[in-house]
Amino acid sequence: MRRLYSFLLVFFAVLSVAMLPTKQAKASHAAGGEIIYEWIADSTYRVFFKFYRDCTGIAEPTSEILCITDSCNSFQSTVTMNKWTGTLPGGGTNGDPVSAGCSAFPNKCQNLSSPLPGYREWWYSAIIQLPSRCVKWRFSIGISARNTSLNIGGGNLYIETTFNNRDFQGNSSPYFSIKPIPYVCVNTPYSYNNGAIDPNGDSLVTDVVNPLQAGSCGPGTIIPFNAATPALSIPGNPFQTNNTFAVNSATGQMTFTAATVGAHTLSTRVREYRAGGLIGYIMRDVQVQVLSCSTTPSVLTVNPASIVGGAQGLGGRIEGCVGQNLAFNFAMTSTDTGAILTAEDNSFFSIPTATINYSNLKTDSVVGTFSWTPAVVDGGKLKNLIVTIKDSTCRPPGIMLYYPITIPIYIWGPTVTVPDTSICPNETAYLNASGGGNYVWSVLPGGSPITSLSCTNCPSPVASPGMLTRYLVTSTINPFCPNINKDTVTVTVLQGVTFTPMADILTCPRNAVNLNLNLIPSPGVIYKTKWSPATFLNNDTLNTPTSTPGSTVTYRVVISSNINVCKAFDTVRVDVLTGFVLNNQDTAVCEGATITPNITGDSRYTYLWSAANGNGQFSDPNIINPVITPAPLGPNKYIIKASFPGCSYDSLAEFDVDVEPNPFVVVNDDASMCENDTMKLQGIITPSNFNFDLEWTPGASLDNNKSASPIFKAQQTTKLTLTAKSPKAGCSAFDTVLLTVFPADFLVVDGDTAICPGNEAKLSVTGTGLRTFKWHPEVRISSTQSANPTVSPMSTQLYKVFATDVNECFDTAEVKVVVHPGARIFLPDSVRIYPGETYQMDPTGNCSYFAWFPPLGLNKADISNPIVKPDVNTRYIVTGVTESGCSTTDSISVLVSAESMLEVPNAFSPGSANGTFKILRRGDATLKSFTIYNRWGMKVFETSDINKGWDGTFNGEPQPLGVYIYTVDAVTSAGRRFTKQGNVTLVR
Repeated sequence: MRRLYSFLLVFFAVLSVAMLPTKQAKASHAAGGEIIYEWIADSTYRVFFKFYRDCTGIAEPTSEILCITDSCNSFQSTVTMNKWTGTLPGGGTNGDPVSAGCSAFPNKCQNLSSPLPGYREWWYSAIIQLPSRCVKWRFSIGISARNTSLNIGGGNLYIETTFNNRDFQGNSSPYFSIKPIPYVCVNTPYSYNNGAIDPNGDSLVTDVVNPLQAGSCGPGTIIPFNAATPALSIPGNPFQTNNTFAVNSATGQMTFTAATVGAHTLSTRVREYRAGGLIGYIMRDVQVQVLSCSTTPSVLTVNPASIVGGAQGLGGRIEGCVGQNLAFNFAMTSTDTGAILTAEDNSFFSIPTATINYSNLKTDSVVGTFSWTPAVVDGGKLKNLIVTIKDSTCRPPGIMLYYPITIPIYIWGPTVTVPDTSICPNETAYLNASGGGNYVWSVLPGGSPITSLSCTNCPSPVASPGMLTRYLVTSTINPFCPNINKDTVTVTVLQGVTFTPMADILTCPRNAVNLNLNLIPSPGVIYKTKWSPATFLNNDTLNTPTSTPGSTVTYRVVISSNINVCKAFDTVRVDVLTGFVLNNQDTAVCEGATITPNITGDSRYTYLWSAANGNGQFSDPNIINPVITPAPLGPNKYIIKASFPGCSYDSLAEFDVDVEPNPFVVVNDDASMCENDTMKLQGIITPSNFNFDLEWTPGASLDNNKSASPIFKAQQTTKLTLTAKSPKAGCSAFDTVLLTVFPADFLVVDGDTAICPGNEAKLSVTGTGLRTFKWHPEVRISSTQSANPTVSPMSTQLYKVFATDVNECFDTAEVKVVVHPGARIFLPDSVRIYPGETYQMDPTGNCSYFAWFPPLGLNKADISNPIVKPDVNTRYIVTGVTESGCSTTDSISVLVSAESMLEVPNAFSPGSANGTFKILRRGDATLKSFTIYNRWGMKVFETSDINKGWDGTFNGEPQPLGVYIYTVDAVTSAGRRFTKQGNVTLVR
């Protein structure tokens, strides 16, 4: 078979097509290509590159550069591929046109003026030897002159093939058995198949991928699709088909309806798998040439009634059987009665031993007959028979239409089960069936029943026969294969060793017991025995070993002989009495109490309880856990003995019990007292000759809560409990006494207060059950025995009150009366103001808050220093309040003059505090003139501004000391004229 595949790969490689654009494109010639390889030996391969040249483009290259790359060692190399010199499949020569078209309508390969595109196929080959094995080798070629297509935006033509020769050594690549699509009519449903075949019988998966671009050594990158509506995408719309494109990944069948006239690039990839592992893939980059033409698609149908030696399965798959002739008829028809149909197929590659005949050729209805007897090697494989219907009607524009249609044929191999086998008694045999499906198992007469199988409708049942049994398995999925859908398997049960199974043994710890298989030997047979575990055994290979167990042990013995492989097995449990465990620790109990021992032990022992001094009672001394009533007061020892027949010694255990007396406690009678009083308590405990632990609770108010006679300090009403307890067993008793404590803080007085000097404060005292009380000191208080006296101390004073209540308890309280400093405020008796003047009050003292009356003439009446400007004489009264709230008053008279007052001094001294000579005034007045003359009558100063004066200079020069003459002419605010003339002395 390898030679046949090699022959096919060497002399026929699947054509990878790219249909050329209709326009002249001299710079382009790369219409498509693919790379396949054939394994020759070890790491040597023959590689083919199939290149399709546009007949209108530049000439084909004389050679091509193949790039070789691995992903394991970053290896990269190039090899020159030369043109193939042999004959192409079908008898053609290298460079022949792929399709000659109709005789009356040549394409551009025959006539460059033809409107029909055409291309030639060129094969290049090279033999290469790879330097190593790797999980991913890549053969690749890049050609820059890719033909223009409507669906992609340019780029070069890049083709690659990958494979794994580390895990799949000796593999040859798949190849395509169908030539590419020559022409497709627009808006016409079309079906096509590349016819991928694998020479090694591996599984193939076909899908559509994006066209790639790259240099020769790649890696390839995706060429983006051009914008279109609907958008172009993988896999449903690789070129404009309005999303009608579909591909069957198992058969490679493609269906679509092309929607746009022109050239479109289509890239398909075929991946190769073996046992679930990916070997690699090949790819084909083609151009689909969509023409404006009209045709009626041809169809192919298989006649189910014509099938002999097989049947039609799901999806129209034809199913046959190994070694059984399979025959059927299929019809190829067109609804166009003028159609001229012919047919061809890929059986030479896919099913080379099949016979296919065609009748009614060159009509609108062609009939094909298929006959084939599959060989054993064909079992379990799917064969894709691709029939290409050629419609050679050749209507304008004169193209021949091709319709490749796949007939999937699956061949069932023989149903085979596992070989006959033998098992030992009580063992199982694992059966298995392959080749077929929907298995049914049965038992042939003379063996174990069908129940000896774990399942009867599964491929892999488990058989557990008790005797020689023959099982029959039938594949019901292919009833048309009666000669190969059944198989039998015989399971033989071998004879084992004969012996008597042992009974389990009960013994005492460390007692020796004999293990005996009672083996019945056959003459001349050699037996071998192995016991496990070897624990406690004197010899683990004897037929009758001795065990001296310290604990329970289960032995497994394996017995074999030299007559067959079967072994005998047995187990024996040597049960060792577990003894007993007394969990009671030495303890103490109260007189009259009982004890139930906490003990676990083997119930097969005989038990006996006893007391060391003979005292004590047992509810039943012969059981493992009787109720024990210890002897009266004092210590005693209680002993248990466990015995068993045949044991060489008894097991003993013991624990001590100390019986302590129960106390009786009496304490004082209930009593009452005042807070902070003390009282001695008295507790009486009997029996008095036993040292009990004592405790009063709560003990916070006691000087010693462990004493029988502690001192109690009264803080609050308390219920005291005296508990007496024996030190070991905790035998206890208690008595209680209620000590009622009356509070000593029954007085309630008002809080501290404060007054101003001369004021009074009212004190108040209350309390529950008050009987008597008295205030101290007797200082400025209205009554020392009143509950609400009035006090008026001159200075801060602390008053205390002493009281008793109806319970004869004493209490005291105190109140502090703070006397604040008295308020003080001082003002002058009177002030005088003149027309236009104001006066700002400025009281002194210790007051912080002020109120002036009357408010007339004041800018504010609630501040300490308001500005006053009354219209008439007014007496103002101010009330001042300190921070402590004490208040006082004072007053001031503000006298208002009706006339302003003007005066002129008689001397001045420039440069001193009295350095300017000017008019002195009180009140408003208007100056008409103020003139000064020296003694020679020269005017040295003059002004009409009443606020200005003479500084003793004239023209910037200081004037000499002496007497100067002045004249004043002014008018008061009341309109009275004021004139004056006099002398002034300038002093320096």
